[in-house]
Amino acid sequence: MADKKEISQVNVEFTTGQELSQRHGPVYASAVLTIFIFLLVVSFALPLIRLGKPELGSPHEARVIVTGTNMAESGDWIVPYFNDALRLQKPPLPYWTIAVLVKIFGPLDEFLFRLPSALMGIGGIILTLMIGRVMFGWHIGLLAALFQALTTKYIIESRLARVDMYLTFWVTVSLLLLVVIFFGKKRRDWLWLILWAAIAMGFLAKWLAVFMFVMPLMLYGLWAYPQRRPRLTWHLLGIFIFLLLAFSWVVALVGRLGWETVQAGWAREVSDNITSPVHRANHGIFYYIPQLFVLGFPWSALIPAALTVPFWAQARQQRDKLLGLLLSVIVALVILSLISKKKADYLLPALPFMAILAAKTWEVYVGEIAMPGRGAMKYWRRALGLLQAAVFVIAAIVVLSYCFLDTEQRRYGAIAVSGLSLGSAGVFALFYIQRAKGWSAIISLFLGTAVFSYILFGFFMPYETRISSADFAQSIAKVIGESPLVYFQDRDDTLIYHLDRTIPTINNFEQLRLQVEEHPETFVLVQSEHLDTARQVADHVILHHPRFRDVSLPLPGKDKEAVDIYLLHKGSVGIHPKEFTAFPPRPPGWLNVKNVWLAFGFLAQGMFFGRFFLQWIASEKKKQSVVPVGFWWLSLVGGIMLFGYAVHRRDPVFIVGQGAGVLIYLRNLYFIYAKRLQKQELFTKESRPQTGLNHSEPAGESHDSKYNH
Repeated sequence: MADKKEISQVNVEFTTGQELSQRHGPVYASAVLTIFIFLLVVSFALPLIRLGKPELGSPHEARVIVTGTNMAESGDWIVPYFNDALRLQKPPLPYWTIAVLVKIFGPLDEFLFRLPSALMGIGGIILTLMIGRVMFGWHIGLLAALFQALTTKYIIESRLARVDMYLTFWVTVSLLLLVVIFFGKKRRDWLWLILWAAIAMGFLAKWLAVFMFVMPLMLYGLWAYPQRRPRLTWHLLGIFIFLLLAFSWVVALVGRLGWETVQAGWAREVSDNITSPVHRANHGIFYYIPQLFVLGFPWSALIPAALTVPFWAQARQQRDKLLGLLLSVIVALVILSLISKKKADYLLPALPFMAILAAKTWEVYVGEIAMPGRGAMKYWRRALGLLQAAVFVIAAIVVLSYCFLDTEQRRYGAIAVSGLSLGSAGVFALFYIQRAKGWSAIISLFLGTAVFSYILFGFFMPYETRISSADFAQSIAKVIGESPLVYFQDRDDTLIYHLDRTIPTINNFEQLRLQVEEHPETFVLVQSEHLDTARQVADHVILHHPRFRDVSLPLPGKDKEAVDIYLLHKGSVGIHPKEFTAFPPRPPGWLNVKNVWLAFGFLAQGMFFGRFFLQWIASEKKKQSVVPVGFWWLSLVGGIMLFGYAVHRRDPVFIVGQGAGVLIYLRNLYFIYAKRLQKQELFTKESRPQTGLNHSEPAGESHDSKYNH
């Protein structure tokens, strides 16, 4: 009996490519593989479609482009300058990339300076495919690549000339090299040299951030796979290559500027990002927990759940590999949670790790729900798929509701079609999951996401009608000509790019007064926070943009991100004040973050109260105290919702209370369904004909019967 049980467990351990063919037949397996390849090829175009739209509106992009352009024009490839000031906050690899493009093509437009990020985004998808293939086979490689390619955040970052995609690409290169070193068929110690070179490129992209993603897997591999440890000579030579590539520029920079100048610039960066109390007050230590769901959209249920797959019994044969990936994600999350400055973009390099974990999770999930008689855990696995499909349906409702806020015809149509694509994909996935057809379900979700992404980036984004920073800059250029222009206090770096000129920043009122008195033709850019002070010396408003660099979607809570900006002058200069039109679609005044969370809290509390109402009704019908199954389901749903509300409120008492309750509700549901399944299996066993063949097995799965005979 023990041998038969062990063979049966091994048989359903993983739905590999060969086992998929055995289970469903070669035609079905080939069709699934062909569809995956087709969708992956289609997804390669997502970072490139309409890449030049919208116009540059990100200060992060502006700093990279202007600094790189300055390098190319000045011929100084060592010292980066932005707006006539040293820029030592970031290393030079992104600047060098832009400078090379400027040397080749001349002045760059949005398409050209975003092209490196797009190509690295596509390259990262291919690298993830190769990583999955080396670790677990072609099916996992294709699944992981599709999860990554069709993640909305990854597509967005692939379409922006920002530093995070450079770091993500080199982290993925390092991950591939580590996987080949530890899990490849042959021992290749010379790959350690290339690995350290890739880490050096990651260092030149975003300083030490590369180590928090790469080193956990490297150290884990050296500990878990001692047979793949290289000789010390290879390590020393690799570290020498790293130092040569990473610190040659640092040494040259110190030689040009002196250690004190460089050290002061780095100290400001460390203080701002790691120890700043201002940033620490803005985001608590739990900031990245909800960001996992944002980063993984539309796979917001699957990717966080994938972090648990190494502990699933059905994944035990591959646990060592999975734990290495999980360790890298956990270490990065902990480190990022401890530093003061927090941004969702910082998690982007962890996406390839999570995509592979998600692919393995779905593979185990498909095999689990397809097998009969697997106990209560089968229902929990199915619940994961249903939850992922429900995310699509909910996202479709949210997208379609936006149509009530935006009446511009082209955008309205694009949003409607994209919402319908998500909703249809979610409904089809629910249908297939209920019938234990996991591969059909994921194909539906992939198709819906692909359509949604093409519409979003091909039709919606290019037609956004808000006033961009480029439009405002063009109006400024017409007014001021060659006159002096200064910022007072805060500045917006996008105008430095669009105006193609240096704009000095004055932080002191007396300096501003002297500037205007000595140069009466000076124009002043100021944000609303400092408007009253600036108007004491430059009283005439020439231009006013009430929602400068606004988000393209009028979402609740985004009003605070909009910035009022003014162009002032001492005297009217014969120009009537011009005010730009605010972004037309606006949500109702009551629709804001506070009220949305308040409604969510009341809904959660209503679900929690509903369990007692349900229990009371059931007891009245039975004329005795009973606890129906629905009581525990309402407790679970309400508890999870209240837990999310507690995290938002940052209430530790509330968090601990609701978190502990969720575990109790889960355990009670496990007991209930385990007992039901036990009775069902006993009934099936008693009523089954004694022919040695399990007639209840689905079509295509009768090959398992030889183990049960």
